[in-house]
Amino acid sequence: MRKKPKPLKAGAHIRIVAPAGIVNPQKLQRSQDFLTHRGYTVSQGAHVLDQHEIFAGRDTDRVQDLIDALSDPQVDAVIAARGGYGSVRLLPLLDQVDLSHLEPKCLIGYSDITALHAYFFTRYGWITYHGPVMESDWTQENGQMALDVLAGRKTCWLTREMEVLNRPHAPITAPWQGGNLTVLTSLIGTPYFPRLNGTVLFVEDVNEAPYRIDRMFQHLLLAGCLEGIRGIVWGEAVGCGSDADPLTVKQIIHRIALECGIPGWYNFPAGHGVTNWTVPLGQPLTISDDHVLVAGD
Repeated sequence: MRKKPKPLKAGAHIRIVAPAGIVNPQKLQRSQDFLTHRGYTVSQGAHVLDQHEIFAGRDTDRVQDLIDALSDPQVDAVIAARGGYGSVRLLPLLDQVDLSHLEPKCLIGYSDITALHAYFFTRYGWITYHGPVMESDWTQENGQMALDVLAGRKTCWLTREMEVLNRPHAPITAPWQGGNLTVLTSLIGTPYFPRLNGTVLFVEDVNEAPYRIDRMFQHLLLAGCLEGIRGIVWGEAVGCGSDADPLTVKQIIHRIALECGIPGWYNFPAGHGVTNWTVPLGQPLTISDDHVLVAGD
């Protein structure tokens, strides 16, 4: 059963955690200023600025910051400081703690944070948010859109840049699931891979050659993970080849959509590009040719 966080209210308390890579404090401060200037209270986990190997602290410290944030009744939302790598290392540690008694909180991030989105949905049915991390993406547009979605405001996005590759007969309303393709496929065969049947699969990636993207999709197909999906949405393909390549990401998405007999969309403005719209994962959204509707609370 899906569980949605309470809408984020004005003046809410936001906790920053760093479950993955080492954090740049200057970039973090810019995004923190964006939030405090809009009236939010912002605090940091105890180990956000730690450094251990390539991570923002030891696994045990990073996971404790996350658990503390989710358990603290004074905290309303949890935002990842950055991606990079390291979130997947926290999943077995999270399994050692029962969080089922907690009410879900707005948890937002993308890229490597995909592992946490998958974990909390498969374990507890929590709706989480694929959206900007603190270190890079809280610009005026991305930040304000994230706050609108977290506040539960009805949002309708007109996406003229998005291409329809296999046109739907009618708008599709279904939960969206996914995130970063590389991280998502790395979870195949683990207890943390989300069930995709009945969902619209939303994926994006960065700096991956088209043949590697095709290989990941073939992995999903051969593992039976795409059975019963309602549609496929590809975000921005940043550094993933060019239109001049003999094999392009757009061709791959189109072919997968045709093979699965589902509609496909390409270049939805979310992921590693300049524009990173916030997508509730696990929540039903409505998508048509050029609109995506996030229903309000």
